[in-house]
Amino acid sequence: MQMALVYETLLCSPGMAENVKLDMRVSRKALLLLAAALESQLKGQAGAAPAVTDYFGSETVEELEKMVSDILLKSELSGLHSKLKTLQIG
Repeated sequence: MQMALVYETLLCSPGMAENVKLDMRVSRKALLLLAAALESQLKGQAGAAPAVTDYFGSETVEELEKMVSDILLKSELSGLHSKLKTLQIG
């Protein structure tokens, strides 16, 4: 319960809703790992401990999901990522 209060306090801080432009160079390997980690966290597991995303609104979660999609698209990893997800499910 205290973590919820910490996140609630941080999210109310001035400037937290402002957009930030990032210009960085990252390997495709790191982007693929980042996308997989974010998707895993965004999914959550039924009955598991609360995920970090439980403290954020659905709008923020949707923004992260779009960011993952954009990262994969811009790095030309969308197809590879889809195939890897298919292998994990099967």
